[in-house]
Amino acid sequence: MFKWTLILILMLSATLQVKAQTGDTTLAPIADTVKTPSDQMPDSIRTTKKAPENYGTITEIKNLNTYNAAEVLTQLKKGKTGHPINLAKDSVHWKKGGLFATNISQGSLQNWAAGGDNFSLALGFKGNFFANYADGRNSWDNNIDLGFGYLNTSSLGMRKSDDKINIDSKYGYLFSKHWSYSAMLSFRSQFANGYLYPDDSTIVSHFLAPAYVLASIGFNYQPVPYFSIFMSPITSRFVIVNDQRLADLGSYGVDSARYLYHDSTRTLISHGKKLQYQFGPYVSFQFNKDIVKNINWNARLDLYSNYLRDPQNIDIYFTSLFSLKVNKFITASLDTELIYDDDIKFITYAKNADGSVKTDPVTGDQVVLKKTARIQFKELIGIGFALQF
Repeated sequence: MFKWTLILILMLSATLQVKAQTGDTTLAPIADTVKTPSDQMPDSIRTTKKAPENYGTITEIKNLNTYNAAEVLTQLKKGKTGHPINLAKDSVHWKKGGLFATNISQGSLQNWAAGGDNFSLALGFKGNFFANYADGRNSWDNNIDLGFGYLNTSSLGMRKSDDKINIDSKYGYLFSKHWSYSAMLSFRSQFANGYLYPDDSTIVSHFLAPAYVLASIGFNYQPVPYFSIFMSPITSRFVIVNDQRLADLGSYGVDSARYLYHDSTRTLISHGKKLQYQFGPYVSFQFNKDIVKNINWNARLDLYSNYLRDPQNIDIYFTSLFSLKVNKFITASLDTELIYDDDIKFITYAKNADGSVKTDPVTGDQVVLKKTARIQFKELIGIGFALQF
């Protein structure tokens, strides 16, 4: 009798173990089946104060302190297969920051036997701001690069030493480990007037004269985080010269004004165009890395060719910035910029004996000897205050 009683108890115990593992509590003691009010709530509204760290393929969850089963299921359906979510990291997709720097130098001489300017003052500002977004295979990078500087000396007067506005925006969709489909939009211009020094009365450039707008679709190759190559066989570029006098001269490659010459007079037929459309291939190399401790090198090389006019001529735009972080607020920098554009012609004017530009006695225009394209190069070295955020 004792043997059969023991066998019955063992069978009942085994049954209870199986039922418990399968979630069936019908055979559980009555005391264990009594639920608290929160336990009696259905799964669709039951909450907890701490969500699991990784629980599926949710694209985005922001400020999620509580969750419920229905919400999780909804978010899972919106997510991407194979993209596990980390609530602590993936809820923030934006990375923003920037650098603002100012450099100033001043010098004065009095009874200085070696010679030099009695007074000199150089002031420069530089700003670089970025806002980058990433979500799974999608990325969107935005960058604004600004620079402006003035130099004032007792012998030369006030002159502009730096002036640039560069805005870039690039979207990418990753389709393999290192390759992305990409679309890019960029804008390049300047803030203030530029003059043909030492002649400070003739304006040769100003805001939107020139300006370059580039729209491109292609592929982006990024084998490492600090280096990328953007390639596009179809790129549209718009050259803007928002000044009729400069447009009439054909500055920066736009079509110049047309005249009808008769005897010693000329008649304007049509003004120069303020906008020129170009179409061709475009390649951009970008590098940004700390090459040694506290020294960063940020470089970019753009190559472009216009299918519609002289495609054998390649436009080059190269910028390089070495930044040395001395301490939290002091930086030193070496900034260089190189440009070659066959459409940008430098004008050689005929001069009078006194060095002034010769003018045509009939039309009153300045007499031009030749127009040639040249390599443009700019170098700026600065030490000053910097704020990084």
